[in-house]
Amino acid sequence: MGHKIKRFGFGIGATLVAAFAITSCGSGDEPITLSDDERATIIDVVQEQGTVIDSPTCQVEVFRIEDSTTYGWATCAPDSQDSADTAAQADAFPFRIDGQELRRPDDGSKYEEGVQELFPEDLRSAITQHSTGAGG
Repeated sequence: MGHKIKRFGFGIGATLVAAFAITSCGSGDEPITLSDDERATIIDVVQEQGTVIDSPTCQVEVFRIEDSTTYGWATCAPDSQDSADTAAQADAFPFRIDGQELRRPDDGSKYEEGVQELFPEDLRSAITQHSTGAGG
């Protein structure tokens, strides 16, 4: 099962409402086009709630936005430029944002169960591709 991480940032709710107004097709269709502000808002939520890395820098790929739910993949690393082992500290994971709450699958033996619980069936192949390094 996915675990819940709750932190509420200032202004996230109002900004996410605008981001969630966008709708998208399934994983095989045209990519989602987000404004810089919408992408920044999603990245802020991921950086604040999704990773245990201190002061992370994250990149996100948004798979789909439906109503108030965003599905995507995040890759986070320490923001420090002088960290020699940044790759070893990277945190890459699928995420689901419902309103202001980010959820991600547990690591380890519960990972597949969490993916099935949190993500629609048609997005699971994209998640599998990313988690095995076959995705783009």
